[in-house]
Amino acid sequence: MSRALLPILRTSWPALVTRVRLLRRRPLLLNVRSLLQRIPFKPLDVNCLYLLEYVGIPPEHPGSLRGRAEVRRGTLEDLDALTQCQDKRLAFLNRFKANDQCAVAVLDGRIVGYQWFCDRPLYVEERYSCPIEVPRDTVYEYDIFIVPEHRLAGLWFKFHCLYLRDLMGRLDRQRVIGLVDYGMRLSMNTHLRFGFRLFRRVLVIQIFGKAICVGRAIRGDRASLPRWISGGGTAESRGAERAESGSRAARTEPAIGAARATNAPRST
Repeated sequence: MSRALLPILRTSWPALVTRVRLLRRRPLLLNVRSLLQRIPFKPLDVNCLYLLEYVGIPPEHPGSLRGRAEVRRGTLEDLDALTQCQDKRLAFLNRFKANDQCAVAVLDGRIVGYQWFCDRPLYVEERYSCPIEVPRDTVYEYDIFIVPEHRLAGLWFKFHCLYLRDLMGRLDRQRVIGLVDYGMRLSMNTHLRFGFRLFRRVLVIQIFGKAICVGRAIRGDRASLPRWISGGGTAESRGAERAESGSRAARTEPAIGAARATNAPRST
């Protein structure tokens, strides 16, 4: 029996070692969430959310606005095309009914990405049903999605430096807030390089669909970044890189607003 197992162990052991190494590199909470997702009916979910803000209107960053895709406002007529990107028809309908703003990226007649923006005083996010207050000087951005084959095409920058820039000018808004999930390194680093800064951390525990959220402010310009973010440093040092790192950030398309929080940002 042991001799029969030897060939199996020889072939499976390297794969097992590689898997363990990958798990050790992943942030702990991501491993915990992966295990919780395997439980039938998913009775428990635990997450840590990071609220970020960008003060001012985003710059144009002309050197980063590459690619042929056109960014324009999405309308209800785009519902079928949006659903082809992600099967969230009802959610899209509810957002249009709530008068949230939708930006779409169009290439060769096809929608290849979208991002949503809310300028209403209160946004109720869709995953944890948590209210997020949006101050009068602020736009809340959420749910950015880009089809896989176009995620290195600079669409993240186009959504921010073209559509959002124009939207904030029309609405006379001077600040942007967004959320990033624990462990989303590319998204977090891109935000920080662009000029966003952390100002709130929220622990979410969801039990049988009911979310309990505990928020904690991240005070000071030199607040330490979470350990899971590569490179370390402070929020201030990362924010200072935005002028030099525009083209590099454009190569790491994130998903803004994929994370949610219940705690409203402070007014400026």
